Amino acid sequence: MKTTFLKLFAIAILITSVSCKKETPLEFKHTDKPNVLACEFPKGDLYKEAVFSFEEDIINLFKGTGTNYTPSRSYITFITNAMNNKIKVEDIASKHSYDIAQLLKNDPDIWNKTGKTTTLDYSAPFMDCIANNIKITDIKTTFNALLSTNSMRPKLILTPLRGVARQIQADGSLKTFVAFEYFYSKLMEVKDPTLLKNPTPKDKIIDNKNNNTNDGPTIGKDSKPLKDPHAGHNH
Repeated sequence: MKTTFLKLFAIAILITSVSCKKETPLEFKHTDKPNVLACEFPKGDLYKEAVFSFEEDIINLFKGTGTNYTPSRSYITFITNAMNNKIKVEDIASKHSYDIAQLLKNDPDIWNKTGKTTTLDYSAPFMDCIANNIKITDIKTTFNALLSTNSMRPKLILTPLRGVARQIQADGSLKTFVAFEYFYSKLMEVKDPTLLKNPTPKDKIIDNKNNNTNDGPTIGKDSKPLKDPHAGHNH
């Protein structure tokens, strides 16, 4: 009996070992991009990959919103939709971002999971790094004021973010905050990758000739096409 148990135990270990070896590590696609955070973190390369994968996803999704489209407008549209509760991450995320979310999911250094929803841990060094290195003075002051009074809330900061949305793409700290707070905190709760509407964004071609150039993509169940608030305006 003891010999049989040992044999079964050895087989179980072998199967587990083989399964682990078959796991494919995440392929980083944005190593050539500049760092987004001013601080060093053990998982800094993963954080950077997360930010640029998110940015690529929203650019691919929103690039058909108008003839005067620019990548920075993806942030405007994303923030506006977040304010209106129109964000559904399954409609936005690529499989690459989904895989990143699974790696970020159990990171004890950045998340607060004590409430009903997951948010960034506002008292963690990760958040301190973001808040202290924002380039835009007014929004930096707002961030730090909210943090110092323990008043930071995801919804509360959206209006100030909407005011500087056009500049988010050029600010590594701000776009890190947006990516993690409003995208990955929700994406990592998606259990099944088959729920992703567009897992390979580059395979999706938006033909502006067959779309009203003032209409954005539909985000969220039963929602109407959302408009880029700046589509059709040349500024």
